[in-house]
Amino acid sequence: MKKIAVFMLFGQSNAVGHAMPMKDEDIINTPLKNVYGLNRELNQSFDTKELIFTGYTTHSMNLAETQDNTYSVANCLARRWQNAIDSGEDLPNLYIIHIAIGSQGVYGMWNPKRERKLIPGKLGECDISMYPLAIHVLELFNKFVKQNSLSPDYIGIHWRGGEQETCEPVSNLEGKLKETYLSIFGGMREALEYEAPIILHRMPFEDVMMKNDPSGGNLVSMNYINALFEELAKELPSTSIFDVRNAPFYDEKIWNRNIFRWDLIHYLGETNDWVASEILKGYKNNY
Repeated sequence: MKKIAVFMLFGQSNAVGHAMPMKDEDIINTPLKNVYGLNRELNQSFDTKELIFTGYTTHSMNLAETQDNTYSVANCLARRWQNAIDSGEDLPNLYIIHIAIGSQGVYGMWNPKRERKLIPGKLGECDISMYPLAIHVLELFNKFVKQNSLSPDYIGIHWRGGEQETCEPVSNLEGKLKETYLSIFGGMREALEYEAPIILHRMPFEDVMMKNDPSGGNLVSMNYINALFEELAKELPSTSIFDVRNAPFYDEKIWNRNIFRWDLIHYLGETNDWVASEILKGYKNNY
């Protein structure tokens, strides 16, 4: 069986790489040789019977929102992975599954109880039931692996979400939110028929939470969600937390902490590229 690496990125705007367009020299138009993704035109449907992977480019590879050529973690990891192989490093081919839409949390388009709907387009135009789409894609990926006699080495299910639920009072989150996350991640693992690692990205948005709600309600909700992530990491097997505050350039003395755009909630391209470098480093250390 041929070994492959598999990276999955799900969530909302910080999983999209929102409003962080790539410089021309970083855009990948020529499909990569050793990194593969799911082109929207070929795979963004509930009617597909099999997945069609093509050489990775930095456009059309997010199966949800149409916002291409951004410094998303997926795009940054794809480039770093191919560069590592081109430099002679012994790495398997990488397969990327990316599904994310800005401003959509687990009570919105990620709601596991939401009926199937798929209206493609840009943020504000698209309306996609992302949990059933993710399950459909992961079930087809499991089929793809078996049919092609592949041995997947799962880098993990990376979850970059939670921001939308900070707008909810804690009373709307208690109990219900944990149950929702357990349903989402349990469903994903069931679709894969494998206990793939789950990596929950901690939200470090203390400043913007207070700016949006000086009374502190948003901050309280964010702290509750981050604490829930920690709880899930302890209770669920093969589950961990990724904290971007560990970046060597993170600086609490700088107004944007040296990791955010002006809005203090969307990461800089350099931040996402560092996250990708850490993911690659972690894989190589365990490979």
